[in-house]
Amino acid sequence: MNHKNVFTIMISLLIFSCAENQKSQNKDVVTNESPLSEMEGFWNRIGTIQVINGVPVDTLLIKDSENTNYRQVKVYKDGNMVWLDNVKSDTPWKGGGGGYGKFTVNSEKSITEHMSAGTGMMAVWVDNYKDSLNVPAFDVALTVDYKGDRYSQMNGPNREFMEYWERMPVLSSKKTKLDGAWKRVYEIAYIKDTPVDTLAVPSDVILDVKVMTNGRFAYQVDQTGNSEVDTREYGGLGGYGHYDYNEEDNTLKEYTVFGSGWNISNYEEGQRENFQTHEIKFYNDDLFIQIDKANVGMVRVEGATGRGVVYRRIK
Repeated sequence: MNHKNVFTIMISLLIFSCAENQKSQNKDVVTNESPLSEMEGFWNRIGTIQVINGVPVDTLLIKDSENTNYRQVKVYKDGNMVWLDNVKSDTPWKGGGGGYGKFTVNSEKSITEHMSAGTGMMAVWVDNYKDSLNVPAFDVALTVDYKGDRYSQMNGPNREFMEYWERMPVLSSKKTKLDGAWKRVYEIAYIKDTPVDTLAVPSDVILDVKVMTNGRFAYQVDQTGNSEVDTREYGGLGGYGHYDYNEEDNTLKEYTVFGSGWNISNYEEGQRENFQTHEIKFYNDDLFIQIDKANVGMVRVEGATGRGVVYRRIK
């Protein structure tokens, strides 16, 4: 794609920005408090509850298990859900699994997660399920018992185990424009700070979703629509970690803790040594570009020195 096409894309983004701002000014504010709205945020799985004849009988904590390094994290935000774990696997992608989807709160005891994408073996399962039944998502009905900073969930009826979760502490009490759920819609190649090529990212080819809130992030990049089975790329990649966002100089630092799919990163919670730095530019409250001057990403352009990823808010 030449410079003229890049310019056209940038103008289109600016037009979209103006239109969205006008829409937001004209739209009435409607609030609909969910019975489980306080569950929004990041959760860390801390154990498993054994169930016999529908009655919880024993709690097995991860810290007391044989695999104390096991991690599983989940976030609920603005109707979107992302989860991932760090289990290593004997697969071409080597890493753990994860999932992304919208969710519906049915009652104070029931949530349905509409899993539409994933990484690792979950990506394989969701892709096969959607293809075989020609449906947009794999629906998972959860029975939940929410009590403040902890909750348990049973993944379907008549199960013998429940997952046991604990709320993760808020790292940043200051809400930023990055808080929310985002989807990658474009990638732009850069040569010496100049945009030279742009690639649209259709959701049915690659679905890249990132959720950011209160200083933590989690993302899932499903590549099943763009990769051959039994390749590393088919397993996609995901990540969980924490971030610092400086609104004055528009820089974002992301500190990965662990990954899924072919991202097999595994660091201590709260680590500050390994990070990526991005430049952030907002077109409006619902559209921004993340520029990485050390990574060319998907766009393969001779001489490319960096890339910009355009994210649109998921509503």
